[in-house]
Amino acid sequence: VWVKPNWRKCARNCKLFVQDSLRATAPPFIDYLKDILRRYPDGGQILKELIQNADDAGATEVVFIHDDRSYGTENLWAEDLAKYQGPALYAYNNAQFTDADWEGIQSVARSVKRGDPNKVGRFGLGFNSVYHITDVTSIFSAGHLGMMDPQEKIFGEQKGGFLWSLEEEDDREALTTMIDQFQPFRDIVSLLSRQEWSRVIQEDQNFNGTLFRFPLRSEESEISDNLYSYGKVVELFDSFIADAELSLLFLKNVSSVSLIHIDALGSVSTRLQVKSTTSQDVDLKSCDGVTEGLTQIKTITLDSEESRETKWLVTSCTMTEGNVDELDYLAEKLKFLPRIDLAFPCDDVHTDCSKSRLCCFLPLPNNDSNKTGLPVYVNAYFGLTDNRRHIKWLEEDQRNDEHAIWNEKLIKEVLPKTYLTIIQDAIRLVQDDILLVNSIYNLWPDISQVQHKEKWYEVAMDVLSQLFSQDVAVLSLAKDERQFITLKKAVLPCNGPTTCETLSAITRMLVSCDVNLVTLSDSVTRAINDVYPDYSSLTHVTPAFLRNTLRSSGVKDTSDADRLALLEFVLSDKQYSELHGLQLLPRSDGSFKSFTDREEDTVLIDSKEFPRTLLPFCQNLFLQDGLTCDIVNHLRQLARKSKSTS
Repeated sequence: VWVKPNWRKCARNCKLFVQDSLRATAPPFIDYLKDILRRYPDGGQILKELIQNADDAGATEVVFIHDDRSYGTENLWAEDLAKYQGPALYAYNNAQFTDADWEGIQSVARSVKRGDPNKVGRFGLGFNSVYHITDVTSIFSAGHLGMMDPQEKIFGEQKGGFLWSLEEEDDREALTTMIDQFQPFRDIVSLLSRQEWSRVIQEDQNFNGTLFRFPLRSEESEISDNLYSYGKVVELFDSFIADAELSLLFLKNVSSVSLIHIDALGSVSTRLQVKSTTSQDVDLKSCDGVTEGLTQIKTITLDSEESRETKWLVTSCTMTEGNVDELDYLAEKLKFLPRIDLAFPCDDVHTDCSKSRLCCFLPLPNNDSNKTGLPVYVNAYFGLTDNRRHIKWLEEDQRNDEHAIWNEKLIKEVLPKTYLTIIQDAIRLVQDDILLVNSIYNLWPDISQVQHKEKWYEVAMDVLSQLFSQDVAVLSLAKDERQFITLKKAVLPCNGPTTCETLSAITRMLVSCDVNLVTLSDSVTRAINDVYPDYSSLTHVTPAFLRNTLRSSGVKDTSDADRLALLEFVLSDKQYSELHGLQLLPRSDGSFKSFTDREEDTVLIDSKEFPRTLLPFCQNLFLQDGLTCDIVNHLRQLARKSKSTS
């Protein structure tokens, strides 16, 4: 593996970055860097890489600063540094560089993070995407300030950079007296930490954080001909702002990201600040012997041109060792964790499944290949393509790619269990009045949203199959929506061509009879129809079911309007012989009679041939006026059938 220069201190006054001993046989570093830039696209991904590195370091705060100011060029360490004194992009985080970080940031083709599955930016190449912006990178952290010069032109032949140490008196003097050279750092450190530069350098001899400076490329170089103007930095910030609400959902440490602009006159304005907080009231842990789960609620607050706050239900499940041998093997070999995180926007009344997409701790690009059609955002230690823009999947010509195999196993084995956990934990939170009831059904995979996405259709079907096979209490009762029962115990609402008024009347009747009627959304109804293995065995509200219920409970306290709606429904299947005893026949006098052959229950039906005016003294016995055509037609059929039978 070819590596960038290691930073070595050759002597007290000669602390130059020198090339590794392998340099004589390595390909030119500039060519390698250009290849990285071809694979890593310019744009918001650059900021994401820097956030990931900060998260790895344990930082909680990240600040990006676009500084339009230009600084003096008279008092410089080297005259070739003059062209880097203009506008720059800064990236600050509140963690300090370690010795391993100083070494790791120089590594192009390898990474010191690769052996640590808890590190997000484990691929090592991502940091070098900053060379889309700049030719010279400066880093100030802990006890050192360093500059990296990949072109090896500034500090001498084959010298890749220079490192000043705050432990060295000569270096401290240079950092405090060489005003023009270090004024950019002086100003930004003062803005961020409110500390005097001289105190940081001379007294503390330590900077409590990490500050990167990327002078914007103003002329073509060996590295790139990509010039970075004011407008391009604005575009860079805009592309990050588009995903800002998602940027903190799955990070382990970073809970605040800000974008700041400083104009040429030094006026400071904040374009964006996004923060995440985790509720202390919700901390649901679970362990079923296969996975260990944790569910929390995160609040994302965004302050920009508009301010908004969103709450997210976030569930993480890690598969314990010893359950899936191949997953255990790959986790050890690849140094990944067999964990899936799901995030659901719990404030939304209607979930837009077209927005949800895949994340690898930060959101992957917003394109079709990263959209799932599920109502949740899916995050994991995915194996990614080398530009970190796409997840690897098994292809015909790549059947042995271990990263792709890992991803497939993760989706097959861990994701469904995580999905069941987030649904069950959401139910607990609904019962505690923390989540809205509609959150539960919004969480279910909607088959209609994934039917054209083969992989995610399989995932949705797998999730629903496991949900049904485990007979989990996930259906909301109509009589109390915060109570849930299993599908086998539920009475499913009728799904035929029925009016809203009729459905409401049926619901009121069955609830009053203490029947386990459940409410269902359209997507849940589809899921049950398409996935439940023995659909015919389930109990549904049918005319026959309602007739049996009414026969045993009666309709004594039912309103007239509801009785008419119930009558229309129980007549709809034309099983007139089963109407006996039901007190649903409406007469003109406002009473309701039972379907019997008793004289006192007589109800007359008029027609064009025999209008009710022919019996003026029996007006109260006639069928009520204003009934629907369906009811009247059914009752006439019933009358004809009864007459022919008698």
